[in-house]
Amino acid sequence: MTTAPCLCIFDGEQMCRLRMRYESVIKAGESSTVEFKSSFNQEVIEAVGAFANKHGGVIFVGLKSCDRVLGLELAEESLQKWLNEIKSKTEPVQVPDVEVVKYKGKTLVAINVKESPIKPVAVQGRYFIRHENSVHAMSPIEIGDCTLRTQNSSWDFVLDDSGSMDDISLKKVVQSIWRINERGYHISKDPLDFLRKNRLLREGKLTFAAEMLFAKDWHVNTAVQMGFFQSPTIIKDRGEAHGDLVSQVEEIYEFVKKHINCQVVISDKLENDLVWDYPLKAIREIILNMIVHRDYRSASESCVKIFDDRIEFFNPGKLMDGMTPDDLNSGNYLSTLRNKAIANHFNMLGEIEKYGSGVTRVIGLFQEAGLPVPRIEEIGCGIRVTVWKAVNRDTEKDTEKDTEKDTENITENQRKILSAIEQNPSASQEGIAQVVGINRANVAKNLKKLVEMGLVKRIGPDRGGHWEVVKK
Repeated sequence: MTTAPCLCIFDGEQMCRLRMRYESVIKAGESSTVEFKSSFNQEVIEAVGAFANKHGGVIFVGLKSCDRVLGLELAEESLQKWLNEIKSKTEPVQVPDVEVVKYKGKTLVAINVKESPIKPVAVQGRYFIRHENSVHAMSPIEIGDCTLRTQNSSWDFVLDDSGSMDDISLKKVVQSIWRINERGYHISKDPLDFLRKNRLLREGKLTFAAEMLFAKDWHVNTAVQMGFFQSPTIIKDRGEAHGDLVSQVEEIYEFVKKHINCQVVISDKLENDLVWDYPLKAIREIILNMIVHRDYRSASESCVKIFDDRIEFFNPGKLMDGMTPDDLNSGNYLSTLRNKAIANHFNMLGEIEKYGSGVTRVIGLFQEAGLPVPRIEEIGCGIRVTVWKAVNRDTEKDTEKDTEKDTENITENQRKILSAIEQNPSASQEGIAQVVGINRANVAKNLKKLVEMGLVKRIGPDRGGHWEVVKK
């Protein structure tokens, strides 16, 4: 039975409470959960579908912007007609709650949309989704992912009709079983039984995950390009990993180790300590994240670029469910798995200790090593992670001489803010607060002082702009 929508016109005390509830939401402007529309039209219905396919939201009809309140003139049957049109044009049928409220002396309608438990929701055969503060038509991949998540599945669990058992190595399956049992499990040593029990082999067909995890030779979708760069345009060494995913982790890891430095620290211990340019556990964790979270349907390839002072890891596939790089840096997120079957296998192997904790561990390892916090950013169709090794002290002293007079009076927190901006110019105040270890209000206060001192400047608008440290 369909739940009846809320069709209430409030007045008096109820209207006052409702107006106060919405006033702060309207003043904050459009966002991932708030949309403004001048009047009820087809775009409103598309926004209903977009919110239903994401995390829900509210559409204010009668608003052009925060500052332009147009208001509405409603006939007796207006709201019921709106709801009937929404119901007739959405599949599965959406029945949002509708509230009428006075705002700045004018009538608005708030259409409250809940996240649909069954996705994707179509609007006359088309699919829409909310990205930040706008509605977008869903791509075929987004539609597929949305359907699979409703079924608690993912793309890598899908059967490949064109594949065959000849595409995989049963020996590699047995090797994985041995590694898993070494961790205390007691699973069957029969490779076919293992594949069936983990839903990697069904109806006599292999899943995409099985083909990539246990590829016999190479797989067209798994290539990772690796390069050691003397300069941005001169490559001194290159490599390509395109085999099974389990072997790729080691292959990429060894390529990185080959091209970074290691110091032998002599001590009183029986064995001397080895100190690498980068914490190796963190490097391995980044590689694992590349393998597990990559969008293997993308035409782009993963890429590892090693420079003298940094390493860049690029992976196809944007962050999911509205997550941002700042969310990753702060640890304020819930991990959504793009490839559940692949992630499950690496978890069984002991490579992934806990879903969603990898980024936090990487940041912690770099901080323990006294190195800059890695930069995470969305680039084009994917994610790039950049890590830096220790700064050369002689070079740092030369730089300090040039800027000593300008920075001698700044506080320690202001120094940390400058460092955070140099590492990630696009960082938000919340992201800087997480790195520096102070609250957002203090970050805003210190940024204002740094701007007044001429040490930093803002390039572009608040949304989409970036900070720049002024070199004198």
